[in-house]
Amino acid sequence: AAPIGIVETPGDNTTGVTGSIPVTGWAIDDLGLASVTLWRDPLPGEPASSVNGKVFIGNAVPVDGARPDVDASYTAPYDYQAGWGYLLLTNMLPNQGNGTFALHVYATDLEGNTVLLGSRTITCDAASAILKRGLANVDRLG
Repeated sequence: AAPIGIVETPGDNTTGVTGSIPVTGWAIDDLGLASVTLWRDPLPGEPASSVNGKVFIGNAVPVDGARPDVDASYTAPYDYQAGWGYLLLTNMLPNQGNGTFALHVYATDLEGNTVLLGSRTITCDAASAILKRGLANVDRLG
């Protein structure tokens, strides 16, 4: 059987994102997970980094004991590691973290089955965060 799970954060169509944003959720499989990966849609003219047509961002990390509710609801190997997370640094996104980005999270099991756990659209505004930090620094200097 293919993995099951969901993306819980961020909420879809989150705006005004600056700095870092947690991408979290849970996933389980009847034999075990090989990976939970985070991808984004390529920008116009940007090549995809995979056959899935997306650009790879990173691997989520399983967190022991983070989802006792999932552990109690399912009997699966490593269900105590169902919770996963990834801290997305928005300044590593194109345009130095300014713009709208579609994120996609996939789970792959030990048998090679891959499923989309969910997608989220976020709008990042690093430019205003830099301006605010810059003004704060000027205020401190006098």
